[in-house]
Amino acid sequence: MDSPTASPGDTKGREAAAIPATSLPGSKAPAVVQLLSYWTNPQAFVEKRRERYGPRFQVSIRIPARPVYMLTSPEDVKAMFLAPADVLHTGTGSATIEKWTGTSGLAWLDEDAHKVRRKLLMPSYHGAALMRIGEAIPRMAKEDVASWPRGKDMPLHPHIHRFTLHVIREVVYGSRTPRRWEELLDLLLQMMEFNNSIASPMMLHKMPPRVLKLFRSIKSLGLENFLQLRDKADALIYETIEEHRESDYRGDDLLSVLLGITHEDDGTPLSPREIRDEMMTIFLAGTETTAAAMAWTFEYLTRHPEALKRLRDEIDAGESDAYLMAVINEVLRLRPSIPNIIVREVKKPIEIGGVQFEPGMHLWASAYLVNHDKSTYENPDEFRPERFLDSKPGTFTWIPFGGGRIRCIGDKIALLEMKAVIKEVLTQCELERPDPRPEEAKSRIVVNVPSKFTRVVLRDRVRETSMA
Repeated sequence: MDSPTASPGDTKGREAAAIPATSLPGSKAPAVVQLLSYWTNPQAFVEKRRERYGPRFQVSIRIPARPVYMLTSPEDVKAMFLAPADVLHTGTGSATIEKWTGTSGLAWLDEDAHKVRRKLLMPSYHGAALMRIGEAIPRMAKEDVASWPRGKDMPLHPHIHRFTLHVIREVVYGSRTPRRWEELLDLLLQMMEFNNSIASPMMLHKMPPRVLKLFRSIKSLGLENFLQLRDKADALIYETIEEHRESDYRGDDLLSVLLGITHEDDGTPLSPREIRDEMMTIFLAGTETTAAAMAWTFEYLTRHPEALKRLRDEIDAGESDAYLMAVINEVLRLRPSIPNIIVREVKKPIEIGGVQFEPGMHLWASAYLVNHDKSTYENPDEFRPERFLDSKPGTFTWIPFGGGRIRCIGDKIALLEMKAVIKEVLTQCELERPDPRPEEAKSRIVVNVPSKFTRVVLRDRVRETSMA
C-alpha cells in the first residue's frame, strides 16, 4: 500500500508509481481572475473545481502566480495532518496575515521551535486560565448582549466581533485591564475593517517598495488607512506591554507568560516586537474566526424556526447543552470559519493519495469540502444539528479548527464563547429576519462571513409567567 508520509526517496514496496503533482488538473485562468472569483464567491469556487477536477486539483489565487494543490478528502487531509514536522511546514502558510502578525510568532514557527513555543503558551489557554476565562465569559456575554440595540435592522457581526475582542482581552491581559484598552479596542476594530477589502490577502512583505507605494496610493483599497491604524495600534500595544512589565502583576494571562519566556540559545527575553507579534496574532485569529462562527449560527437559526424553538426550549429548561452543542457542531461543519486550512509548504518529498509532492510545493486542505463530503454526511448541505446528537465530530471529517500539530490553540475558548452568546441572545431576545433569503459567504481575509454580516432585528423577549 502507498504510505501517505513515505520517507524521501523511499519507493520500495509501492504497488504503483505515484503521479507527479504537476499533472493534477486545474483551471488555466490567470491568477488574478481566480483570485477575484474566489474572493467574490469562495464556496462556489471550490465546489465547482472539485466537481470538475475531482478530489485533488490545482488553483492559483496568489500573486505572483504559483500553483497551490488543494486536497479535499478526509483520507488526504489525515495524511497531511499526520505528516512529520520536517516534511510539511506551516510557517510560510501564514504569509497572508503577515501584515498583522509579523514573522516572529507561533504562526510562523515550525518543527522544534513551534513545539517549544506552543508548549510555553498553552497555560494561557488551558488549565487554570481556561477556568478563569470560562467563568468570565457568561458574565461578559450577559452584559454585552444587554447593550446591543433593539428594534433596529442591523448587522449582528460587528457586535459579536466586539464581544470576542473583550474575551481576548481577558486571555491576553488577565484581570488587569490596560489603562487605554478601550482606545486600543477601537483601533483594532477599525483595522479589521480592512479585512473586507480585496487588498487584504496581499503579501506586503514580499512587495517591492515601489509596488507597495503604488497600492498605498489607491485610496479605494484602504491599505494606507490600515497601515496608519496599525502604527497607532502598535504604539498602544507596546505601551500595554511596558505597563504590564512595570507592574507587580504576573498570572497565567498571555502577556505574563510572554514576559517570562527566554530564548533557548542565549537566555535573552523576547523582544517587545516578538511579544507584540504574538499578541496581534491572537487579536486577529482569536476574534475573526469566532465572530464569523457566531454570525453564521444566527444566520442559520433565523432560517430554521424548528431548530430555533428546540434550542430555546432547551436553554429555558437549563438541564442540558446537548442540542446547543449539536447546533454549534453543525454550524462549524457547514461554515468552518477558515474554509481552507493554513497552507503547508513541502520541505521533503511526500506522497499523498498516490500523488507525489516535491519540495517547494504548497498544499491546501479545504475544510469546507471535507466537511461537506457526501461519503461522510448524508445530505451534507442541509442544516441538521440532529446528526451530532448521537455522534461526536470525527477527527479528520470535521476540521473547523484544523488539525495535527497546529490545531487551533484556543478552540476550547471559542466554544465557550459560542455557547455563552447563543444562550444570552436567545434568553434576552426575539430575533426577526428582515430578508428571508439566505446570506451567501463572503471572504474576509482568511475567514468567510455572511455577505450581509447577519442582518437581524433584536427585540426584548417577553417571557410568559405562569399564574398561581
